Amino acid sequence: MPDESVDFYPSRAHVLILALGALALVLLCVIATRLGFDVAQTTGSPAALFAVSAGAAGALVFTGLALIVLRRLLLPAWPALTLDGDGLTDWLPNVGVEQVAWSEVTGSRTANLVGRRVLAVDVADPRAVVRRQRTILRRVVAAANTRLVGTPVVLKPGSIKCSMADLEVAFERFTPQTPAVAQAAP
Repeated sequence: MPDESVDFYPSRAHVLILALGALALVLLCVIATRLGFDVAQTTGSPAALFAVSAGAAGALVFTGLALIVLRRLLLPAWPALTLDGDGLTDWLPNVGVEQVAWSEVTGSRTANLVGRRVLAVDVADPRAVVRRQRTILRRVVAAANTRLVGTPVVLKPGSIKCSMADLEVAFERFTPQTPAVAQAAP
């Protein structure tokens, strides 16, 4: 097993799409807030007051998310995926499974996830990987990946700045004891 690590950084296109999506949600929340405010001024409707409150809260939350994503786009200082002697660390925002030790990995294979070619990393106990995720969103995504692909650890070359071949070569360097990457049945 190599002593050095291999780092993969986020795809700029992926981060840009996230940033544009967050900015669109900010705009939607601002519009809802403005419309709700106008209605609340004329009618005093409880639904309009709720729209103002929810829209304002949403605008703040999505503005914060947009700023975080834009920072990631402008200053890609930390990797989205690291492979090292201990295992893999998947820090893809909100969907990565964080740390998985090589002792948990039983193999890797290409798979199809919602029409997208991905590298599925099989683990001995998928439920344990799902349970130890720090956030609810990460647990939900890991559980969905387990149902759809059979493992919570799914690496997406489109979200990570690399090709499927680059990812497979890196995995072969760090997991010589596991079976070679196999093609999933179409």
